Amino acid sequence: MPRTTVDDEQINATAAKLNNAVNSTLVPQLADLQREVQTLLDPSSGGLALAQTSPKLQHSYETFNKSVTDAVHNITEFAKQFQQISSSVKDLDGQIAGGIPS
Repeated sequence: MPRTTVDDEQINATAAKLNNAVNSTLVPQLADLQREVQTLLDPSSGGLALAQTSPKLQHSYETFNKSVTDAVHNITEFAKQFQQISSSVKDLDGQIAGGIPS
């Protein structure tokens, strides 16, 4: 039978890394890329300013960027889930131990 382990330190460290990656790296990088695309497609000063195509590219990239950003934010849900599993297992352990006559 497989071994069951709940290491709070490792769980919390991983959750912190996931949250940090989302908040400090991934989402800010996506925002920076969005600004780069806006600058590129700017009709007055961009390096790819096409009257009909640039606005459509801009809208398409904004939609894509929002979708990716929303997906990246879901990484934090995994962090929460890992911590909730740990808490639930500890609660169950306490319940089982409390049900054993001494």
